[in-house]
Amino acid sequence: MSATHLYVDSELGALRKILIHAPDAGIGKIIPGTFTDNLYDDIVHLTKMQKEYNHYVKLLLYFLDPDKIKYIQQFEKTDNDSEQLSCFIPGTKEYFNSDKVLEAQSLLEEILTDERIKLRLIAAICSYEESSFQVQQKLENITDTALLARILISGVLPAEENGTGEDQYIFPPIPNFIFTRDIGIVIKDCILLSRMATTARKRESLITKFLALYFFYKNNPEKVIEVIEESDFFLYEEEERKHRIITIEGGDIMMVHPKHLIVGCSERTSSNAVNEIIHTIFSREDLGIEKISVVKIPKKRAQMHIDTIFTQVKRNVWVLYGRYSEKILTAENNTKQSYYNKLAHDPRKSEMEQVEIIQFFKSKSEPYQKNKDYSCAENPVGLESLLEQISVVDFHVHPADVKIIYSGDNNFPYDEREQWTDSCNVVALKEGVVIGYDRNDKTAEAFKKIGFTVITTEEAFMLFENGVEPHSLENTLLLLPSAELSRARGGSHCMSMPLLREGFKL
Repeated sequence: MSATHLYVDSELGALRKILIHAPDAGIGKIIPGTFTDNLYDDIVHLTKMQKEYNHYVKLLLYFLDPDKIKYIQQFEKTDNDSEQLSCFIPGTKEYFNSDKVLEAQSLLEEILTDERIKLRLIAAICSYEESSFQVQQKLENITDTALLARILISGVLPAEENGTGEDQYIFPPIPNFIFTRDIGIVIKDCILLSRMATTARKRESLITKFLALYFFYKNNPEKVIEVIEESDFFLYEEEERKHRIITIEGGDIMMVHPKHLIVGCSERTSSNAVNEIIHTIFSREDLGIEKISVVKIPKKRAQMHIDTIFTQVKRNVWVLYGRYSEKILTAENNTKQSYYNKLAHDPRKSEMEQVEIIQFFKSKSEPYQKNKDYSCAENPVGLESLLEQISVVDFHVHPADVKIIYSGDNNFPYDEREQWTDSCNVVALKEGVVIGYDRNDKTAEAFKKIGFTVITTEEAFMLFENGVEPHSLENTLLLLPSAELSRARGGSHCMSMPLLREGFKL
């Protein structure tokens, strides 16, 4: 597979290429005692999760690479009793291998065919994981690149490779690798690499860096953007380092418009990282970004990234968690029957008050200056104001036409329950056609209220089989089966790293 062209200038342009990673064996290694370490809240039934994920992959193929659908259908007809169809398992000879729906493990397998890169990556991972030299040698002697790619991700050295007669666990699993949105973000024709906030995801960052440098941008390494701590970072005391540390995760970055980038400051993306991102992006004239909106949210597990709170559906339609809406907060505080006031102690108000939006503007007629203050004197008062501003100012929508869909239709307790299961975390296949989870019933009803068609993936597949062209769909919410997927704490937006979208037409 040859390196692919990357370009993303919006959240809405028709999706043409995407990076994913299917749930792997590492997820099946999690036990209750390691929930915190692995960022999980429950035990996931891996086989059922994989079957749900297959719906996601098949839906992507219908829109991005329909020629692969007939290939997959052969396996569905002949291997219907299998726990997991081999055509969906990366590293098998039957895998569908699309050049539009790209699998991270398959790309890793490809770069490992270069012996120089293979040795360099093995050394880097073994050094980070503090593996023995003996383990490193075993990995270096593996010639099957598909097997090696699987080992580097799952952390399991098979019995036939270690000489012990049983599988050997050499690295911790990286069960969050299915959330490819977080490992990096494509900004125009560049990629901003993440620096994961938690130990559980550090190996993901390392693998992604190698994919960026040796697959996507092997001829253009200057297109790979890295934001790291200052050179004297290690000299500071521990407490001071906490304030200076840089952590970045892709769920906090939205290339929302060709000239407008949104950056979240959250539990996973540090304030110092946000500062460096602003300077780095504005210093690059090739990106043409003139506005950066920083959204600072409470550091909470339930809302670890900004894309768990809001995502874009159309140029005039957004889905938002109502607890972060300044308009709803004001209305509820003025209503005696408000559910916000039903508790003797109401922590939600203080949570809302912690949401802060700061905007920065760079003049296209002036060169970037490192020490210049690019902040705006008047910022949006809240998230809803920001979303409306983007629709009106960036996309030229009439203010009366802007629509906000609320998690759980803004009804307590469904708003909070469904936000937890990623009601606000949808990804657009094209403008107005988004993927969500089937368990968020009240949110789906809210979509219907503003004129959206809501169908399950099974219903969509039947339509496509009966001759309906996928791209003919308009204003549609496609619902994935999600009983197990939702337990991993991420939705369709989290599970997608768009690599190529059509340029958005205003």
